[in-house]
Amino acid sequence: MGFEPRAVAAYSMDDVGLWTWEDQESGAHVGYIADEEEGSRMGLAFVRFRAGVSFDFAWPYDEVSVVTRGSLTVRTGGEVVTAREGEILTQPAGVAGTFEIDEDMEMICVHFPTFARAFGMTLREYKAETDDGREPSNGEVTPRGREWGGGAFDPTRMQVFGPGDVRSWSTVEEEPLSRVGYLADRAEGFPMGMAYSKFARGGVHELSFPYDEVAAVTQGSFTVRSGDRSFRVGPGQMLYMPAGVSAVFEMEEDTVAVGLHHPTFAEAFGQDPHEA
Repeated sequence: MGFEPRAVAAYSMDDVGLWTWEDQESGAHVGYIADEEEGSRMGLAFVRFRAGVSFDFAWPYDEVSVVTRGSLTVRTGGEVVTAREGEILTQPAGVAGTFEIDEDMEMICVHFPTFARAFGMTLREYKAETDDGREPSNGEVTPRGREWGGGAFDPTRMQVFGPGDVRSWSTVEEEPLSRVGYLADRAEGFPMGMAYSKFARGGVHELSFPYDEVAAVTQGSFTVRSGDRSFRVGPGQMLYMPAGVSAVFEMEEDTVAVGLHHPTFAEAFGQDPHEA
């Protein structure tokens, strides 16, 4: 299924339009659902690594990876951090690290700005250059200064978060219980809103957001109805909701998802999400 920037839709690895990096021998696969040229404000990708993959990296954008199967270890700045299934790994722009994959794993990755803005070329242009043996610009950026560091969410270093790291939860509905807990937003120096959502089985919620939202489902399942579309979403899938387009969620199981959106909550609503 192709990406539609004005439609609520769910995507899986089978919907990847371009495997930008694919190394069959090592088992490294990075495939995009959408970027700038598809009309997305964020880069939206699926990643699959086989055990034994190892490589150095430093991204020219802020990336969040949600592990949906297996685990991922990163060596960075003298630290070793491991993200397991259902957890988030944050990778701030310009911060170097080394991926070390000990078991087969899959993750959903969302980054801002888009690849095209960060690298100055589209994904297809980048792939064409690498396929021809050329080395495109790496889109290098300078990491944030120390003045941004030190908080529970630190945009100067890579970190791993799970639902237990949420400082405070906001109740969306009491019965059945649905809650949202923010980990980062503009106040933390992050260009995207990043939150966990928990929805209890049996809930029915009509939602519309003033920002483009991507939800990476880590547990449970639900049905989404939007316009003339109706589809089911489950673990390992990416749900995309464009700004201003409403959808009804029918929760068939207790569900956990990681939400990432741009602009931030503070930019969209004029207040910090912890104060809302």
